[in-house]
Amino acid sequence: MLWVRYGRTGLTDCSTVIVTGDARTNYRPTGGDVLSEIARRCRAVYWLNPEPRSQWDTTDSVIGEYAQHCDAVFEVRTLRQLVDAVERIL
Repeated sequence: MLWVRYGRTGLTDCSTVIVTGDARTNYRPTGGDVLSEIARRCRAVYWLNPEPRSQWDTTDSVIGEYAQHCDAVFEVRTLRQLVDAVERIL
């Protein structure tokens, strides 16, 4: 796991982490505690979610849990949305 290999020493208060994914757990444990620790060690955490916002926190999506550890969460399904997210981050 990347966290075991790099997370404990590779992340500093100068690090920015960008997570891309739909935040679905496939009904497995969320790992929210790991994201919380990452956020504690980093300058910022941003999540780019390719699912429509209307599907967030449905069935096995736990983006609401992850969002509490992020500086911002963005719906990014198109290039335009990606540009908008990057502009807001900068």
